[in-house]
Amino acid sequence: MKKLAIIFAIISFFAFHTEEVNAKSFQAGVGFNYFYSSLTPYGRWVEIDGGLVVWRPNISNRHWLPYDRGTWIWTNDGWYWDSYEPFGYIVYHYGRWHYDDYYGWIWVPDYQWAPAWVEWRYDDDYIGWAPLPPYAVFNIHSGIHFSINFSIPFVHWHFLKYKHFGHHHAYDYYVGPQYKERIFNDTKVRNDYGYDRNSVINRGVDFETVRNRGAKNIERADLVRRNAEGSDRSPIVRSGNRIEVFTPRDADNSRDRNYTIERGDRNSSLKVDKVEVGERRSNLERSTRETERAPEVKRSQIERNDQPQRNVERQDQQQRPNREADVNRQREERQAPAVKEQQPERKREVQAPRENKPAERAAPSRERAPREKSSAPSKEKSNRGSDNSRERRR
Repeated sequence: MKKLAIIFAIISFFAFHTEEVNAKSFQAGVGFNYFYSSLTPYGRWVEIDGGLVVWRPNISNRHWLPYDRGTWIWTNDGWYWDSYEPFGYIVYHYGRWHYDDYYGWIWVPDYQWAPAWVEWRYDDDYIGWAPLPPYAVFNIHSGIHFSINFSIPFVHWHFLKYKHFGHHHAYDYYVGPQYKERIFNDTKVRNDYGYDRNSVINRGVDFETVRNRGAKNIERADLVRRNAEGSDRSPIVRSGNRIEVFTPRDADNSRDRNYTIERGDRNSSLKVDKVEVGERRSNLERSTRETERAPEVKRSQIERNDQPQRNVERQDQQQRPNREADVNRQREERQAPAVKEQQPERKREVQAPRENKPAERAAPSRERAPREKSSAPSKEKSNRGSDNSRERRR
């Protein structure tokens, strides 16, 4: 039993790390430069709170919602959103969406690809979907979890009947805003994300359930992801019941990084500190600095080789004041005999007044002054008496 437990632990350890490596390699083909160059023609990049960089689409329709123009296709990776919008091949397969009270709909970039990043709701009559918020984080072991307690508002959902689900013009059959709250309260939430074959699986509502409740003409397709040599070709190619999704290689993401990112003029309603996805401005600046430093590797190597010589010069500069001080000290020592000969006379001149100072300091100015005045006449009298006695004697 112990051996079996050890073997099982070893297998689990390697399986866990293999999945992590696969997940990292799965994300390696796309960088921010790919997002920036592809989405800039259709919107603006804005830096909001905490340096978080988001994309804001140029859409004037105030009733617009993400995952609005397109259709659902059932694939080997689950439900795939086939968007009709020119930017849909990025924003509906990477990142998350958030509706801000001031900025409107903003897209937070992330590098993990999925057939769609949505949450599902359904009952016996209706099926609906809404974009996952930036608080939704994907884990290859546990699927989707939220960083905060969050519920997507009912106004951000698309609902329709099963018979229209998968229709090429499904957006013509979305229920009106006045019915969304009632349907939202009658339906139950459904999330079923997994990870298999280096791919995120979005099963959502079971395919057979959708068909049995009215979606008889739902399409099926084989989904294939490939790395492309360049980003000039079409990112999505449809051929019969086959969908090929192309993403550029890492080499294509190393081009010039001249980003034009606006600074948001108001605080966002997004709780940035709870967002675990997205690109921070500090990361962009760091990657830009690294790109700019790449051609200077040789120069930095030369500077490192010259470092010992610079250290010697720096030490020489630091020791130069000490050497000048030694020269000045030697000059003073040469003049020392002349100074010593004059020193005794200076001492006598200085000490002469110092002998009287203790007496002056010891005599109080107010108390002893009268005594000195009273003693003065007595001395004069004594002197006068002595003079008279001398004259008598003569």
